[in-house]
Amino acid sequence: MKQLEALKAEGRIEEARQHGLLQITEHPQHAELHYEVASLHDMLGRESQAIPLYQKAIALGLSEASLRGAWLGLGSSYRCIGQYAEALAAFEQGLARFPDANEFRVFGAMARYNLGQHKEGMESLLAVLAETTADPALVTYKRAMALYAEDLDRRW
Repeated sequence: MKQLEALKAEGRIEEARQHGLLQITEHPQHAELHYEVASLHDMLGRESQAIPLYQKAIALGLSEASLRGAWLGLGSSYRCIGQYAEALAAFEQGLARFPDANEFRVFGAMARYNLGQHKEGMESLLAVLAETTADPALVTYKRAMALYAEDLDRRW
């Protein structure tokens, strides 16, 4: 792993990917290695190849921080190749495991958009914005955004 990290730090991503794949053949049960190599594939635009690596990393068992990143990477990779239902499922699984992780809600909203679930996606984004914004121009409207996030079509 040290050589892989060194290559990555030097910006030699393709070399790091190739080295990582060799390491996986030597250490096929190393979850963190699978996760790192999956991430390298993502960096190189090889999402289709990243997906099984993310899946294997998750199945083998990762640290909390890596697991969170792996669920996001898996969902994002699915979304990038047009597998929107699978992307949403991954984001929902990540959110179930990490309920306070807003990145799953935001990326899930994008997948919902791709699935034609525009209302649900927009409501999700509004809820995250209402909960997290510190923008002085928006803070005043947090309550209104939270209310709209419950049902964007509601009329008064």
